[in-house]
Amino acid sequence: MVQEVEVKALSDVGSLRQVLQRVKQHGDQYILKENGEPEAVLLSMDDLELLKRAKADKQKAWDSLFATLRSVHARNAHFSAEEVEADVDAAIKEIRQGRA
Repeated sequence: MVQEVEVKALSDVGSLRQVLQRVKQHGDQYILKENGEPEAVLLSMDDLELLKRAKADKQKAWDSLFATLRSVHARNAHFSAEEVEADVDAAIKEIRQGRA
């Protein structure tokens, strides 16, 4: 559950400990606000690890995509832009004829 809390509300140790306990035991998440504006997020270590893994997985996916694009580009570098454009135009025409 995501809740919003003003930082001022956590100024006493008891309130802060209660929030930390809910984060640790129940996985609650808090958006910490200062004067009504979101400033930070408080979440469990498990949620942080999930976030880190998701970020790493996303980066791996981008790296893989760019590696594939570089490979495709290298394999086709000997074709001129005009040849590629002609091939694309021919493929589009073929697809459109198949739909008719």
